[in-house]
Amino acid sequence: MMSLFQYVLVALAAAAAGAVNALAGGGTLISFPALVAAGVPPVAANVTNTVALSPGYLSAMFAQLKDLHGQGRRLWLVAPAGVVGGLIGGYLLLNTGERLFSDLVPFLILL
Repeated sequence: MMSLFQYVLVALAAAAAGAVNALAGGGTLISFPALVAAGVPPVAANVTNTVALSPGYLSAMFAQLKDLHGQGRRLWLVAPAGVVGGLIGGYLLLNTGERLFSDLVPFLILL
């Protein structure tokens, strides 16, 4: 179980990650390490981080809808790659060991 200090750390990191995502993206660089530092296993921290930040991604999509006008063809070309990449990434996340994922995290962040 997390201590009060760890809860405060994670809450502050979540607020900072949300602010960074709202301005420029990249909030995961704050929230993921904070979750791991609080003792959450890396795979669970990744899943928690992704679920927690998903509403922000959805909101950003709706905020940018007007900028997507006229980009339908391009969207249909790149969206399948995103879906396939997400499915492959999810499969690998669920089927690789915690140790391997921990070793790969620094390189995955660089991508």
